[in-house]
Amino acid sequence: MTNTTKGKPTKDKTVVNQCKINDFNAMMKEAGDAMDKVLAQREKDLKTWGEKEKNDFLKIFGSDGECLVRVNSPIRGVKNIVEMKAVDVMKDCIRRLKEIKGALTLDSYINLIYDPDNPDAPTNSKIPRPHGLPDTFCAYVNYEQQANYKVYIGINFTGRIKVNNVRACEVVMGKGSRVATLCHEISHFEKIFLDFSRGGMGTGDYDVDGRRPERNENDKWTYEQHLEGAKKLVRIGSENVFDNAYNIEKYFEIIV
Repeated sequence: MTNTTKGKPTKDKTVVNQCKINDFNAMMKEAGDAMDKVLAQREKDLKTWGEKEKNDFLKIFGSDGECLVRVNSPIRGVKNIVEMKAVDVMKDCIRRLKEIKGALTLDSYINLIYDPDNPDAPTNSKIPRPHGLPDTFCAYVNYEQQANYKVYIGINFTGRIKVNNVRACEVVMGKGSRVATLCHEISHFEKIFLDFSRGGMGTGDYDVDGRRPERNENDKWTYEQHLEGAKKLVRIGSENVFDNAYNIEKYFEIIV
């Protein structure tokens, strides 16, 4: 790929290409291709389900793959709780993510990149921004979408260092990566109204206390606080790790 830089690898991780901000489509194609590889690997891991895969699962979710998890599978919008093994929840997760990812094209990624430090930069998006949208963010979706899925991309998706010296999406694959971010966001899509077997997982962004906010509740927590909430769910062995996008993304923080 042309016009790329190199991401700094962490220990025992390979170097991955990083597309520059001024080539949005190339950046998203690279991230999308990498996501396909990560999903394929995790699908393979859950089929293999040996000791290594089981220990990896336990470390990430704090739950044994055989434990039963209550999952909402709404029938025409009506709450319908079913029990599934944790490993089957993640198999279903991967199936859903693959289906939605397969429906995405480069036009599905909406460029809302804006650099507040360089407001006149030619790489800033010219698309009108929704009222109240912060200048800087990684990505977001409209979780109520049932078709024609869109993923909205912000400047932090490019690996921008934020004011608190935290950098997200510095790499394509791995911890805090673009792939993990896309998996996080796509998991938010709700299950299809007419067919709950399709659509996303309907995950939420749990708060610092490990609580799922109410619908339309303002997100007043920082990225770091969301991560603390996710860690708390793992520590207490909560089944809600499978309903929290910040926990789900951790399963896809691998390099293949």
